[in-house]
Amino acid sequence: MMHPFMMIFYLTLLNLVVSFPSNVNTRICRSATWNRQGITVAGGNGLGSGLNQLYSPNGIFISDDGSIYVSDTNNNRVVKWTIGQPNGQIVVGLNQQQKLGQITKAVVDRNGNIFVCDRDNNRVLKFTQVNSTGEIIVDNISCWGLALDQQDSLYVSDLNQNLVRKWPTNEIVAGGNGQGNAMNQLSAPYQLFVDSNQTIFIADRGNNRVMKWNRDAKQGMMAFPSQGYGNADDQLYKPMGVTVDQMGTMYVVEYINLRVMRWFQTETQGHLIIGGQGYGIRPDQLYFPRDLAFDQQGNLYVADTNNHRIQMFTIDTTSCSNN
Repeated sequence: MMHPFMMIFYLTLLNLVVSFPSNVNTRICRSATWNRQGITVAGGNGLGSGLNQLYSPNGIFISDDGSIYVSDTNNNRVVKWTIGQPNGQIVVGLNQQQKLGQITKAVVDRNGNIFVCDRDNNRVLKFTQVNSTGEIIVDNISCWGLALDQQDSLYVSDLNQNLVRKWPTNEIVAGGNGQGNAMNQLSAPYQLFVDSNQTIFIADRGNNRVMKWNRDAKQGMMAFPSQGYGNADDQLYKPMGVTVDQMGTMYVVEYINLRVMRWFQTETQGHLIIGGQGYGIRPDQLYFPRDLAFDQQGNLYVADTNNHRIQMFTIDTTSCSNN
């Protein structure tokens, strides 16, 4: 356990260096709550390759217009969904000659270019309206997570090399010092988030922690003082995805604990907001979730991977009415 004095010092330091995310969401306040009964907005019709189906979706990205880009991992495609529509539209993977494999994340920049982590082929591809077959922009990388900053620079987590790389500069911006739990190391980094100061938040799955890596830093710091792996409020167990709101509050989806936790900057424990009800198919349950994202209204989306669906948890608009 961390000494009380060191805990106070740690929290003070964390509060001083916090920065705000690029996709500012003014609808989320400290008292915000979400309906714990999820609504299926993509998939949910059993595993399969139909346009109304998904097969182990690992990643989600919400564009400014509310479109949902689903990394439909075992179908080797990216499917774009609009809320209320029964079917999605394949935007990457329709061309069988592309030979894509295990797409774990796709993100879209302001020009509509789609960046895809093609995990089985150890590469990242860029798809444009001109080049719909995809251009290899990063090769020989065991990619899993992708994120964009405000300048549309791309950040890629390398699962095997335990680092995060930035494109187009191709520089290592986090990790790269072997696998381990030191402050300059990572262990199986999964999804990531980049804020407006180019601070990187990394779901450091193998270490059961979230790391915060400031721009040009030689080492990171724990984004919040989680206490090893477990299911207590001050613990994580296989964190897979992380996102941050405009207040610097962090949200983490946990693969084993089947939940989404919210971590305020100045607190030593997280708060359960979604899941934590055991695995299953009920609207309030998750089954090995792997990613999460917010839309501009503050609704929360979770890639409910083993249920082959994307769940939306609507924000209670009255919970922020007095803020």
